[in-house]
Amino acid sequence: MNKPLTYDELMALALKHYSKGGDNFYECWNEKTFDEYTREFGPMTKEKALEMFRLNLAIWNEYQATVW
Repeated sequence: MNKPLTYDELMALALKHYSKGGDNFYECWNEKTFDEYTREFGPMTKEKALEMFRLNLAIWNEYQATVW
């Protein structure tokens, strides 16, 4: 099993991947959001976080392609 991340570890990872989809998490998530996520979906792991960053970036890119 992958090691669960703490809120601070998630924020550090999001900052490291800021331009690769981590920006939304770094700018918008707080500890309450993190706690709600982990209660509903289980521990946040590095793998889950990176997948969420990739999805966030893909959604943003799709939005940009259709709006502009």
